[in-house]
Amino acid sequence: MKQIYILIAAVALMTSCGTSNKNTIVKAFGTGADCTKGDCINEKSTLKLPQGTQYEGDFKDTQMDGEGVVTWADGSKYIGAVKSNSRSGEGEYRYANGDVYKGSFVANKKDGMGTYKWKNGDVYEGNFSKGVPSGEGTYTWANGVKYVGMWSNGKLNGRGTIIWPDGTKIDGFFFKDNKPSNEK
Repeated sequence: MKQIYILIAAVALMTSCGTSNKNTIVKAFGTGADCTKGDCINEKSTLKLPQGTQYEGDFKDTQMDGEGVVTWADGSKYIGAVKSNSRSGEGEYRYANGDVYKGSFVANKKDGMGTYKWKNGDVYEGNFSKGVPSGEGTYTWANGVKYVGMWSNGKLNGRGTIIWPDGTKIDGFFFKDNKPSNEK
């Protein structure tokens, strides 16, 4: 009889922990969130979110925190560092359309040094700020034309050089309309 009570108490405890964990996950990630592997609190776990998004990776205090993989329903995928439920640190984002960004993230945005490769063969290598090229960077078009220089808010801006595949160069100052200027 004593063994039956212990078994019943153990089942009740496990059930209440499961419910508590489920409530914690719903509170942290919203209705429809489901921890399918691990506890999604303080260990490697798998969390399925509404709209088909899935996170597999480290958790700390119910936050995605450490290293992980996020896969979206459209096929996009992020592999890398996460902090407080956002892409922060070094990682790689593979877009559903075939584009790939590899580099630094801050609060889900490309920020710091990185490389963005378009499906069409164009490549940007350099600094990003708030998701767009900013600072020093090199853009190489698939046809071999290259721009090396300064960027601001995603546009050529400041001193730079355009280099054609035959070696022809244009040095100059480029401003927000992306045209060369003799202004200094």
